[in-house]
Amino acid sequence: MIARQIRTAWLVGLGVVLVLTGCKREIANRNLAQVKRNMSPKEVETILGQPDSTDRRDDDGDGEKRNTGLLTYYYLQDGQKIVLVFQNGHLIREPEPLKDH
Repeated sequence: MIARQIRTAWLVGLGVVLVLTGCKREIANRNLAQVKRNMSPKEVETILGQPDSTDRRDDDGDGEKRNTGLLTYYYLQDGQKIVLVFQNGHLIREPEPLKDH
């Protein structure tokens, strides 16, 4: 009885892992066109998903640490990089469309 429960739990866990690894994010130009200036990072994530990486700038180039309010999201799609820069929680420039291969 316990062995069957363990086996069932293991198979369910394996199924979840397979489903999650099979989900690949695809960013299309129609998605990028929905991203508008002044959007918050959360609004952008709702459209594009989680970024592949982020960078928070803590200095303005003069060597002194201070909060500049800059946050950059990086998305990678088919060898292209989408860079979105937020200042004080708002997108400062709309993204460029992806190039066709």
